[in-house]
Amino acid sequence: MIEKETRYRWLVIISGLLIIMCLGVAYSWGVFLMPIANEFNWGRGETSLAVSILLLVFSVFMVIGGMCEKRYGPKVTATLGGVLMCSGWVLSYFTKSLLWLYITYGVLAGIGTGLGYLPSISTGIKWFPEKRGLVTGIVISGFGFGSAFLAPLAARFIEIYGWRITMLIYGIGFGTIIITAAQFLKTPPKNWRPCDRKSSENSDKHIFTRDFSPVEMLKTSEFKLIFLTYLLSMTAGMMIITHIVAFASDIGYTTIQSAFILTILAIANGLGRIMFGIISDKFGRIKILTMLFGFIGISMLLLYYINSILSLSVIVFMIGICFGGFLSVYPPTTADYFGTKNFGINYGLVFLGYGAGCFIGPWLGGTAQDITGNYLVSFTTAGILALVGGAIIYLFLKPPVIPIAIRSN
Repeated sequence: MIEKETRYRWLVIISGLLIIMCLGVAYSWGVFLMPIANEFNWGRGETSLAVSILLLVFSVFMVIGGMCEKRYGPKVTATLGGVLMCSGWVLSYFTKSLLWLYITYGVLAGIGTGLGYLPSISTGIKWFPEKRGLVTGIVISGFGFGSAFLAPLAARFIEIYGWRITMLIYGIGFGTIIITAAQFLKTPPKNWRPCDRKSSENSDKHIFTRDFSPVEMLKTSEFKLIFLTYLLSMTAGMMIITHIVAFASDIGYTTIQSAFILTILAIANGLGRIMFGIISDKFGRIKILTMLFGFIGISMLLLYYINSILSLSVIVFMIGICFGGFLSVYPPTTADYFGTKNFGINYGLVFLGYGAGCFIGPWLGGTAQDITGNYLVSFTTAGILALVGGAIIYLFLKPPVIPIAIRSN
């Protein structure tokens, strides 16, 4: 029975990966930005606010998703997320005003993304207590890899069918995949441990003295530091991701070339999530986070001055791989510091930092461009914020509680 469950846990990971991959279409917003803004003669700042709202609502409903998962289970929660995400994209087809776009794409699809995202991660972590970083990296790599092919595909669809039909196709198609994959999500049995000896030994190393309740976690200085730096990383990262297509277009690249740049960023995003999830298991979260902030900050400061497609691709790849690293390291960091019993709700609260940063970043970057006529201020601000985040991690975040060994059965 245990061996069967050990095999089944890989099906949980595959299902979670598919769900996250479909939800990752949110990172393809860059290819929709200019067509929508041009059709209605809207500014980039106010148009970008749609994805800012989606990502903010997404983070808020991560907390609610954690509560729903605890009460109703991951299958029900993720299924509801798929239905709402599908509805938001489909209803965006009828957009005639900013308010409609904000409500359908921003709020409705954002709720669906929040409800579908968390069960995919938390269920995988519970099945793989010995490989938190690896599993988190694999599952959430879908958010990056998904947009790697969804962005150029969307760009092509927009050229042929227009942005409205593209949103309709994406909403129906990805909603169906999410709802189907959600049926395979289930939590492991109580006191679950992998059947093989090596995994069990590794699992023991990741069990800590106690699990923090959400209220207890909120009182700790570690939570405040993790939350703040998550916010800084996402403000900087999403300022770049949302506007990289528009920036490439401004400096003379075609729509397809600009979408290709976004594809490079998306591939790097996915690779970073897997790579740094594994590395952080071995070398520690604090060291990896400090390194990520340093590399991404320097890359962002250089970005505006790049004028060749090769150099731009290299810098964008570096930004993408570091951004993906953040998303794979912060979930296991939360589990390391505060335990896994209340991980769904606890990480949902930490994830509010993600949402706040993702709300601020795209809007701030677009507004600065509207005012100045270029992205110099936006990209410089992003780089400085990233370097500040790295300094905070390095100087103030202390290692988590030392783990204790579990008595052998």
